[in-house]
Amino acid sequence: MRINSYGEKPLSTLEMGMTIVSMLVGVGILTLPRLVATYTSSFDGWMSILLAGSIALLAGWLVSKVAVRAGDKPFLEYSVSLVGRPFTYLIAALQFSYFLGFCSFETRAIANISKQYLFDRTPVEYISLVFILVVVYGVSGSRSGLLRLNILFLPSVLIMITIVVFFGYRWYEFQNLKPFFITPPIGIAQGMKEVIYSLLGFEIILYYIVFMERPEKAPKAVMSGIALTVFIYLVLYHLVIGIFSNIGAMNIVYPTIELAKEIQFPGNFFERFESLFFVIWIMTIYNTAAMGFDLANVCLSFLFKRLTKRYRLLIIAPIAYLICMTPGDMADFTILGSIISYLAIISGILLPISLLMFGGKRKKEEKANDKSGA
Repeated sequence: MRINSYGEKPLSTLEMGMTIVSMLVGVGILTLPRLVATYTSSFDGWMSILLAGSIALLAGWLVSKVAVRAGDKPFLEYSVSLVGRPFTYLIAALQFSYFLGFCSFETRAIANISKQYLFDRTPVEYISLVFILVVVYGVSGSRSGLLRLNILFLPSVLIMITIVVFFGYRWYEFQNLKPFFITPPIGIAQGMKEVIYSLLGFEIILYYIVFMERPEKAPKAVMSGIALTVFIYLVLYHLVIGIFSNIGAMNIVYPTIELAKEIQFPGNFFERFESLFFVIWIMTIYNTAAMGFDLANVCLSFLFKRLTKRYRLLIIAPIAYLICMTPGDMADFTILGSIISYLAIISGILLPISLLMFGGKRKKEEKANDKSGA
């Protein structure tokens, strides 16, 4: 393929790793300390984060192996060659539901947070509508350009996290971490479940591997992206517990944002740091939602090949908005998040890994048949 611009240039392994981090570090990081603290005591949640991270690394490695084995074929076409078109339609429908739900969940989350911290007089419905329209605008253009936004925005996010950590240690108290190892195993397991939900999203490698310069390096990109995300989660969780304590973190809806509100620069030359923090975070959440919307569009194109991209976007956008507006309160919103997480595990992890096992078994059978025929 002739490369006419930087946007069309294939992604390096590092750039794909940055894309994975952008997909994982979304809304989850704003609520993760509270969710983990709810099921664990003192600082014991670090065990949940590390154990869940280990599981995510294994799952990410296996899913990326599926993407590598597909070769030059799109993932769904590779699935057709293994299990046939009817079963692949089921996979495409499940993944369409997952990616569309993922985009809707991120949109509603950013609308809720924006209303609480920035636009207290603006209805959630209007905030969500504007955000989805901007997402549609981004997805309607080049897919390569959409991925380049991750490389543009992620450094700003990492710099912001570094500032929060550096200045946050002023209020850090080591006593808030004690006592150690008092959480029962069931509590650690429940905390792991919440962390795993926050680490879902690396399945995008199944579709975006075609943009990589060296597709065989996809497992390295995925595992490095997951590892960096787990490290960020661990550092921020450690800081939140050290400043607010476990009980305090349990009772704060968005502990990471409250942590940013505590930041004060010497000389008070910059006030309300959390506003800047939140604006920067909107960028990465936009990337996350846009990639979910884009992949929902890809799945729909497989299901309905005659629809042009314009009509597909016109179909997907209202559905995303309706799903976004379905939760009436935080309890309903939590249920929506759980449903999307289950869809992610089934369609984005278990089914692709099953294809990996089926493909390996099929290769062995073909080799055996070739030997017997010879």
